[in-house]
Order: sequence, then structure tokens, then C-alpha cells
Amino acid sequence: MTASLDIGDGIHAISVPVADLPVGDTQVYAVESPRGVVLIDAGWNNDTSWKALQRGLATAGLAVTDVEGVVVTHFHPDHVGLTARLREASGCWVGMHESDFEQLGHMMSDLDWTDRAVEQWRIAGAPPEQIEEYLADSGKGEGKPEAAPDRKLTDGEVVPLTGRTLRTVFTPGHTPGHACFYIEEHEILFSGDHVLAKTTPHVGEFDFPVAERDALGEFLASLDAVGKLPARRTLPAHRQPIDDLAGRTAALIRHHEERLDDLYNSLGDEGLTLWEATSRMKWYRPWDETPARGKQMAMSEGSAHLRHLIERGRARLVPGSRPARFVRI
Repeated sequence: MTASLDIGDGIHAISVPVADLPVGDTQVYAVESPRGVVLIDAGWNNDTSWKALQRGLATAGLAVTDVEGVVVTHFHPDHVGLTARLREASGCWVGMHESDFEQLGHMMSDLDWTDRAVEQWRIAGAPPEQIEEYLADSGKGEGKPEAAPDRKLTDGEVVPLTGRTLRTVFTPGHTPGHACFYIEEHEILFSGDHVLAKTTPHVGEFDFPVAERDALGEFLASLDAVGKLPARRTLPAHRQPIDDLAGRTAALIRHHEERLDDLYNSLGDEGLTLWEATSRMKWYRPWDETPARGKQMAMSEGSAHLRHLIERGRARLVPGSRPARFVRI
């Protein structure tokens, strides 16, 4: 595996391994800045990933001490994990959109969320044996960061680079504070997990049955806005670059519109629990073959789609139902 790759426009791409996530390695991008380089994302927090990042920088003729700053697209551990090690080794600043700070704090805490998760599964209508499977398969927070970023970025905030600038583009949806970063002078967009070339980014909420936040609505609006950028190159955080940003964002919007219609039709007049509704949605593997953690992620997506149907006036939550049931309108 190539430690780093000069992809032109003064940008080096460094593949940083991620434990067992299906999206593959995190692509960390290094761009020249006035006092060294700025990294877009950092990667998973373990020794293997740390060594890969160091090797990648070395292949590009750089060292960890050359890192002036890190802009993080969002709070997930495969993006923010190594920021504490980078800051300790180089003294760099670490910036992330302010709307993800609360979520990151929850992820970094030592609180045991098991009881809350079990209650959420019950509200969703999951069978008891599936809850037991989830408890046996639940993760331990591998790869999470050891310290929070020290700089809160806002929409439109500019980070100086050498001979150009990096603009923060707020794109909530995948997370509440997801941000892309745009080199306006060269029309280059670092899209994080907001737009991926082949994979549909996860958009969900774990506050079952209905979250206060309309995550899918935010995501669709962000896709529409980003698709209008004059991006000559789009560099996501996982896998290959995107050749046609407008075409890809339009395809993602169509995908979710189709899912919303399918979900609406499946509800029927009798209504469904979140578990039942999610099990009827189309996934990349059969529902019965999906592991417990995968089902939890799927239910969070199902919840986000039901929430957006409610926002559009196409469905409602049956008051007082337990487990919660949804009916179409």
C-alpha cells in the first residue's frame, strides 16, 4: 500500500487504516500552509494508524512536526481519532465545526450508555433475543480520540494556506456539525463523509423513536447546496475521488427520495414499529444476515427517514404507543 500519493494541486493523500469499518481507510489530505501543512482529517486512534500517518507524511517529505493545523470534517473516530497525538507531537491546532463538539464529548466520556441503548431498542419494538444479541456484540469505543479539538470552526471561516485559502462549508446531515472544506481558488472540495463516490453516507439519529433533529432534512439540503459549488475536483474521506459532484449529489438525493416513498408505502394504514419499518427497508445485505450493530445503524437511518416523513406531513407517531408505532397520513 502506498504510504502517500501526490495527487496534484499541492495535495498529498495519505491512507490511514481503520479497524473494521466497511468504508475502508480514511484518506487524510495534507496541504501546504504558511508554517508547514494543514491536514484534512486525522484518522483512527491506534498505533497502526499512527505509524501509517507518519509514514505517509515522510513519503511526502514531511514530518509530524510540520503539521500546523488539522481541520476535522466531523467527530467520528475515523476522522478525529489521532488529533490528540498530532497536537502532542507538533503543537498544532485542531479545528472542528462547533455543532459537533457536544457529540464528541458524549463519545469521549466514560459513561456506560448500555441501559439507554437497551431502552431505545425496546421503544423501537425490537424482539428480546435481538436485544440480547446487541448486548453481546456491542463495541467498546475503539479508536476514539483522547482530547477534544481546541478551535471551533463556523460556516464560511477561512483557514490560510500557501497562496490560497481553505473555506469551511457547513454541511449538517451525516453528523450535526459535519463540514466540508473548499479551496475556492482551485475549485477543490474536500467532502469528508458528506459525499462519497460509491457509498451512501450514513444519516441517522439514535434517539428512538423520533429525534428532535431532522437529520435527513439537513442532509438533503446540504447535498443540494454543495452540488451547486463549481468543484473541479472532489476528494472524499474514503475511497476514490468524485468526478461529477453535481451528478453524485443529485443521485444521493434521488436515492433518499425513493427510500422515503418506499417507507411511506410500507407503513400502510395499520402502522409499524421502528423495528418493523426498518426491517422492510432495502439494505446492502438481507435483514436476517445483518449483525446487531449493523441493525442499530439501520434503525437510526430508519428513524431519520420516519422523522423526515413526519416533517413532510406524510406520517405521524401514534400517541402513547409502546413500542412506538408510526402510521402514514
